[in-house]
Amino acid sequence: MALSPEEPVNLSRTLTVPTPTEVTPTVWVRARQGPNLADLVAAPGAARALGDADPIDVLGSAYAAADGDPGTSWTAPQSVVQHKMPPTLTLKLPTRSEVAGLRITPSSSVLPAHPTLVAIDLGDGPEVRRLASDGGTQTISLRPRMTDTVKLSLLSWNDVIDRTALGFDQLKPPGLAEVSALDARGAPIAAADAGRNRARVIDLPCGKGPIIGVAGQFVQTSVATTVGALLDGEPVAAKPCRSDPITLPAGQQELLISPGAPFVVDGVQLAGPLASQLHTAAMVPAATDDWSADHRELDVPTSASSRVLVVPESINPGWTARAADGSALAPVTVNGWQQGWVLPAGTAGPVTLSFTSNTPYRAGLIGGLALLPLLALLAFSPCPSGGRCPQPVRRPPPSDEPPRPWQPGRVTTSVAVVAAAGVISGIAGVIVGGAALGLRHLLRRREKLCEAVTAALAAGGLISAGAVLSQNPWRSVDGYAGHSVAVQLLALVSVAMLAASAVPTSGRLAADSAAGHELVLEDPLGSHK
Repeated sequence: MALSPEEPVNLSRTLTVPTPTEVTPTVWVRARQGPNLADLVAAPGAARALGDADPIDVLGSAYAAADGDPGTSWTAPQSVVQHKMPPTLTLKLPTRSEVAGLRITPSSSVLPAHPTLVAIDLGDGPEVRRLASDGGTQTISLRPRMTDTVKLSLLSWNDVIDRTALGFDQLKPPGLAEVSALDARGAPIAAADAGRNRARVIDLPCGKGPIIGVAGQFVQTSVATTVGALLDGEPVAAKPCRSDPITLPAGQQELLISPGAPFVVDGVQLAGPLASQLHTAAMVPAATDDWSADHRELDVPTSASSRVLVVPESINPGWTARAADGSALAPVTVNGWQQGWVLPAGTAGPVTLSFTSNTPYRAGLIGGLALLPLLALLAFSPCPSGGRCPQPVRRPPPSDEPPRPWQPGRVTTSVAVVAAAGVISGIAGVIVGGAALGLRHLLRRREKLCEAVTAALAAGGLISAGAVLSQNPWRSVDGYAGHSVAVQLLALVSVAMLAASAVPTSGRLAADSAAGHELVLEDPLGSHK
């Protein structure tokens, strides 16, 4: 299966050009997996399979079900297992033809799961047929009909349990390796030839290939390759449509490559005037003596010319390199991301690589942990013996009325609670949120009981949801138990009651209003009224 590209859309780099120079660009691209690639590699005049798939890779999509290669398989989306919905594959014929049968080939391996019951619709209603569960190519006879569209639905399939990368067990979706329509004589109708199609040349002229933008200039490219190279993910060279080189002025220049919908950028080369005289440097493995996370020692042989010591790891300024005489080696970035150091001519013997900031970093972690007991001792220690604890400063109350916090009315807060519950759980959230507000309204004249019920439901809902969740297996074939209605409802009750507690009851609202109107009177002698 294909891997995600490092540059999913455009490639953008900033070049530092010391002096004006002329370069000839070459761009390497790979096929971008998806429906655009399927349209590009589909055999002309052949039947085409369409439908949703679990992988984005073309060789695992619906295209694989009619490409003529039994080694590739269409895999239905994983969601069909969770929602128990039959996946449907649509076979499009190039012209209207009389279809009298269907030839179905399951995958040669256990995955995708083999279908056991299918429904075929030629436009006059579905015909249900049972398939042998042991696999192998099977031919199904149908009522002949003139059509250019065949719909194949998988109604049942073998249960295959697989374990995901997170350790969960799940049922795998079904799929097919090949499906082809048959005429009245039993011959395939417009079936694709995989071998011939893979050798087919794809030629994208200028204006259809990637676009190179550098130093304010835009250069069109052309691409010539084969279907096999695109399906195998091989790098393909995109050649510029102009023969004269591009002049780069001195300074920083922006390089931008737009690969287009069918491709992703794999690499780019800007060949200067002396490119033909430059050759790839010989690579010699270095002997390592000690290799740890923050300290490394290796031995390099002597050389009359300067070299570059390369460590295939991302650059990190924390690493330093020193030669046998203790001199620091100059760091350099290799291939845009690898850590490297320049070895001057004549450098030989041991070279030490050190990540010096590792020691103070770990010392800070240990020191901070060691200070925690001292901090706890200072926080909970009583006043020193023989000393006096600091006394709070008593200040007279202010003569002016203190500022009042904003208190929205019951209608505003009630609407906000119901709206929030609706956003969380839709209609069910609106119902539960309204019920929580109604319950508190009924208990508004019994404040202690109202608060006790609110606290019990707000805490008990989540506790009960956790208890129900703990009674089910963490890794279940039927899916995660936390998605069940019971667990979600208990958690929703907790959230709704907690939100409803923010709506003031009539008694608490009156008390808060009375408290807000109390005034403090101070006489000259310091007494308060």
